[in-house]
Formats: sequence, C-alpha cells, structure tokens
Amino acid sequence: MQGLSGDFTTMPLKDVVQYLGNRRLSGKLLVQRAGVFKDLTLSEGSVVSASSNQPREYLGQFLINMGHLTEDQLSRAFEAQRETDYRLGKILVMKAIVPEATVLSMLSLKFREMLLDAFQWPEGEFQFEIVDIANPLDGLDVRVDLLDIHREGEFRETAWQAMRSAFPTGQARLTVDEKKLAEPRQPGSMDERLVQLIKDGLTIDELALALHATDFYLYQRLYALYRQDAVKVRESTTPPPTEKPAETPQVIGSESSVDEVLQVARVFLEGQNHRDAEVLARRAHEMAPSAETAELLRQTEQALLESLRRQLMEPPQVPSLLVPQAQVKTMQLAAPERYLLSRIDGKRDVAAIVRVSPLHELEALKYFQEFVAHGFVKLTPR
Repeated sequence: MQGLSGDFTTMPLKDVVQYLGNRRLSGKLLVQRAGVFKDLTLSEGSVVSASSNQPREYLGQFLINMGHLTEDQLSRAFEAQRETDYRLGKILVMKAIVPEATVLSMLSLKFREMLLDAFQWPEGEFQFEIVDIANPLDGLDVRVDLLDIHREGEFRETAWQAMRSAFPTGQARLTVDEKKLAEPRQPGSMDERLVQLIKDGLTIDELALALHATDFYLYQRLYALYRQDAVKVRESTTPPPTEKPAETPQVIGSESSVDEVLQVARVFLEGQNHRDAEVLARRAHEMAPSAETAELLRQTEQALLESLRRQLMEPPQVPSLLVPQAQVKTMQLAAPERYLLSRIDGKRDVAAIVRVSPLHELEALKYFQEFVAHGFVKLTPR
C-alpha cells in the first residue's frame, strides 16, 4: 500500500481513522475542506504530531481554555519563540510557564479534538501517504491511538444530538440559576468564568471565543448545567445579531458570471484595491469552486493581509475604544467583533491582541479596520 485518498462521501473520515488504526500504519494524513487544513503525523496507528490552520485548534488556545495559561503569558511565550526554532510547547516548558506534564496532556487533547471536529464535517477530502517518521518533535513524546479517537467519535455522535436539542443555535443567549449549581465554583475556574459571561449576556458563540473553547467542550459543559436545570436558553423576541455579509463592489451585479467576477477581481488586485479584490475572489470561489478561483482567493487574501499588517501593525499601534463599554454591550455585533472589542485595554497593541485570539489573523484585522472606519476605535502608535 502506497497511500490512500478520497472524499468523505465515499469514505467518511471516521472510517479512514479506523482503517489506519487497525493496520497500525505510519505516515502523513491531510484532512481538508473549504480552506481548512489539518495535517497529522501518524506512527504505528497513533497520532504523534498535528497542526491546523484553525486558530481555535492551536495549543495555546487549549491551554488558555483549561486555565493553564493567560493571554499575557501566551503573548510573552510568542515573543520568546521568535528567538528560537522551538515550538510553543517546548518554549512553555523551557521557560517554566507550564509544566511538561500539562503540555503533554494538552497536546493529546489537541490531537483528539482536531480529528473529532472533522468527524462532524458533512463533506471534505483526505489524503494519506506512507512516509518514514522521525523522532518526536522537540522531545515532547505524545501518542494518541487512532482507535481510541474512533471510539470517542462514536460516543460523540449521540452526545451532539442531545446537546443540539438543548442548544440548537450558537446565537442563543442563556440564563443561569446559581442556586441550582451542584458545586461551589472555584475562583478563576472555567465554571466561574462561564457563569459570569452568561450573566453578561453573551451568546454561545461569544462564550466560545471568550473562553478560547472548542465547541464540543463548551456545549458539553453547558449541557451538564442544563441537566441540572441551572442553565436554559433565554426566551427573547429580539433577533440575535448576525454576521454582516461583505459588500459587493457596485461594478458587479447579482447576474454576473464567474468569469466576469474573476476578471474584475484581478483588475482590483493589480490596482492595489486588495479589499474589493478579496471580496470578489471569495464570491467567485463560492459561485463555482475550482483550482483557478482557489488560487486567486489565496493571492487576494495574502495581499490584503500584508496590506492590513502595514496599516494596523507596522509600526505597533495600540487601540482604544471611542465608545463607552456600556454602549458596546447594546450594539448589534457579531461574536468575533464583540470578542475583539472586549480585548481592547489601551495597553496591548493590535498585534498582541490578534496573536493570542482564537480568530484567523486576516479575519481579526478586517474587523479592526472596520472598527477604525466606523469610529469605534482609534489607534495610537506605541
């Protein structure tokens, strides 16, 4: 056997994982869909290394969510990482910020969650290639058996059905009855933070960002509190805030063909209008995904990212709010917008906020650009 590839319609990912685990294979497994990539290294049927382009699946996010690391500590660790070739886990151990046993435990959790999250994808592609596997990276030896992940995935199918029946949408706001909480909350614990954020009126999606949590662990904890009758979905006649669709440049109409949209996107890109170029490239890719549209979208995203970095991060600039916090709470904002605004303290610069956030850098910088344009935030060079 030289390798294995296909899509989830012909072979679901959970079946791929079971197949590779049963045969105790070693190699590289790539899982992807719609711009999301997960790259896993396997050794004799176990995951020994994994990376993802999803910020919420970074090691630092798991450590923050579980209370082992603060955003400030993560930011300092990133600064130290620039001076070495080591990965974040090794830096945290070397600097005595997080014990090695905790880092190993969180790496194990990360490996599991990366695959289990992809088990929920309705479509996607996979590619497995047999290659020789070197020693564990940075001396942090973590192994997670694929068959254990497969068994956990079967359990979660039933768990998700129950959790979604109680919390059908991430835009729901909740109520909490503290008298019905089974145990006293420890200061600084996830439950303490969770209860306070619910009382602050955050939606479930906003809770996930504020806690740096994966969807499953957040919904699992909310469901446990729901079973205690301590947490319920708040009944409200006010529709929740929704993501604002990107505005399409006026030169393109709804009847335009993919070729026309691509042509205008290229014109905008050549003219250094990166924002509109990215909007149109994304629209073309959504209309008719292809290698051509994917490549143009990649080019426009990279060009826009570099432009926003120069505008918002070079030199370092510190954001401050121009509207009262009380007013922010009443504004119709998407979950990522509310999260980013909550992180503005007048001390950290844009780069520091973005670096430790559970959002893609480009997504976060686009929001910051909008904040400045709409007069919510001002930037001051450090």
